[in-house]
Amino acid sequence: MTRGGIDYFHPAFRDGDGKTRISYLWNQNIEGEAAEGRSPSGYGFGAEYDSTDINNAIETKNRQFAQKIVPASDGMGGHGTAVASIAAGDGTDSRGNIIRGSAYRAELIVVELKRVGDGNTGYTRTIDIMEGIDYTLRKAIELQKPIVINLSYGTNEGAHDGNTLFENYIADINGIWKNMIVIAAGNEGESRHHVRTIVKSVENSRTEFAIGENERDMRLFIWKYFQDEFEIFLNTPSGKRINILESVSINSERENIDSVMVMPTPYNGKQLIEVQFRAGKNLNYVLPGIWGIEFEVSGKIKCGVVDMWLPTIEAIGLSTGFLRPSSDTTATIPATAFKVLSVGAYNQTTESVAAFSGRGFTADGRLVPLVVAAGVDVLAAGYGGGYVRKTGTSFAAPLVSGYAACIMEWGIVNRNDENMYGEKLIAYITKYADGVNGEELPGKRQGWGLI
Repeated sequence: MTRGGIDYFHPAFRDGDGKTRISYLWNQNIEGEAAEGRSPSGYGFGAEYDSTDINNAIETKNRQFAQKIVPASDGMGGHGTAVASIAAGDGTDSRGNIIRGSAYRAELIVVELKRVGDGNTGYTRTIDIMEGIDYTLRKAIELQKPIVINLSYGTNEGAHDGNTLFENYIADINGIWKNMIVIAAGNEGESRHHVRTIVKSVENSRTEFAIGENERDMRLFIWKYFQDEFEIFLNTPSGKRINILESVSINSERENIDSVMVMPTPYNGKQLIEVQFRAGKNLNYVLPGIWGIEFEVSGKIKCGVVDMWLPTIEAIGLSTGFLRPSSDTTATIPATAFKVLSVGAYNQTTESVAAFSGRGFTADGRLVPLVVAAGVDVLAAGYGGGYVRKTGTSFAAPLVSGYAACIMEWGIVNRNDENMYGEKLIAYITKYADGVNGEELPGKRQGWGLI
């Protein structure tokens, strides 16, 4: 699944006869008349296209005309096209056909995820991702073929302990059909977007974070144990001290702040305090400067562990972050889900784990990522043709997805081991990973090693 779609015109996704290897493409963004009669059965939105539709579009030999038959762009900087090619591009039109995906003859089922908001600046809802996963899995069952689902996506909106509704859903489908889910660990390793604070019964605690220039809208996520009793105060650069453990809404000349406290849910026993920052009445951006969070003990402290996250680097600027961050527990959600293969990034030039790669452990102590793969200057198909270099865990994950698909083909399709999927496949992949020199094995940066 891709946030930006796919360039189905690219030769990397065609076979030797020039026909597409994309079996199905669901564009969740199609609306109105263009979606009438094309929404996948049971979903009620977007438009579905099969290989016949895509081949008809390709045969026009004109991208503009083709878009009228199968509208599927890749406005996210070619993100989806690159991800798909690393997993399954066949290298056609690259020099000597050497830029091949790890499963370069695989069939593809593509979901162009819905974007809420303005174009490339919009966001993807987890419910749309869940629907996309459900769709691809149902198609695999319909085709009676095993499937690897690649998710090059990550968010900091959750407790990072595998207990969001989104993560629970992903874990629950582990036993449905012959599938495996591979997820990028995110690029938050050096971001300064996570801090862990221990609140003690004998003293109050304080954490500070900077908001840089030109931040239009951002959030702070504070996760505490429901069993602990303390007040939480937000100190603004202008000198205000606000109790945010209560629902707060402030819209002044300089500050525009909302906070909401979320009680434990059936999915997570922790307590969330979410703070929203917007521009004040006389400002175009969030008030920049040093902000503080104070924890003032008001009752019993049974655990005292508090984890805080800011949005990912895709959402906020590099100058925004905690002053004394915790570099661990920086893998993004849903890489923190149970029963998935989480993938970090390896730098082939320096022969080391990439510094930006999200790392573990999860908030509940599980190893994430489980493996690392090449994720720096990776050659991939470019939107509009040709090949480009991409960096990030988004481009490490599909390499492993392709390897997993090849192993599943050997085991399930060729009947050497028809149970080669899910946790069993993860066990084999992690067993044969190579340890990265200088890294703990297994460790919070490399997991079980390099693929």
